[in-house]
Amino acid sequence: MNRSPGYRPLTKVLHWSVVVAFAAQFSLGYALDASESGRGRGRGRGGEPGRGRGRGSGYEPFGEDALLTAHVLVGALIVVLGVARLLWRRRTDLPPWAPTLTRFERRLAHRTEVALYALTFVVPVTGVLLLASDDDDLLWVHVAAQVCFLAALACHVGLVLKHQFVDRDRLLRRML
Repeated sequence: MNRSPGYRPLTKVLHWSVVVAFAAQFSLGYALDASESGRGRGRGRGGEPGRGRGRGSGYEPFGEDALLTAHVLVGALIVVLGVARLLWRRRTDLPPWAPTLTRFERRLAHRTEVALYALTFVVPVTGVLLLASDDDDLLWVHVAAQVCFLAALACHVGLVLKHQFVDRDRLLRRML
């Protein structure tokens, strides 16, 4: 059983707040993509309703599309939470490594956490760039950032689940 100390309460609140915000953000983003209205995401090329944002669509992030407005606001919240986490992290020491983590797992955990911290800012910034450019050709940048985020998240969660269910060392308790 892992008896090493856990994280501080504010660290846990900030961590799980970011998790909930990203879950909401991805849900909103996918709901927007599935929307057939064409509003908020702009018009397709040639002025017809369509997916994606064509050039010159006059996109308004705080326009008539409530999903789009919510997506923009949650993105801003993610940035604020990310800044709060970084400031708190700089002021607070982490608990010692769980003794059951191997050297490789420690490196993997550190690298995925750094990637997740960075992508907490990169994903929203690429969304803002997409909005500001009003150009479908930049959609790949935002999608690539999301894919990188999901890959890092899969490594992070996979390591925790391995320790929780295979090693049964209750590693997850440190963040609950």
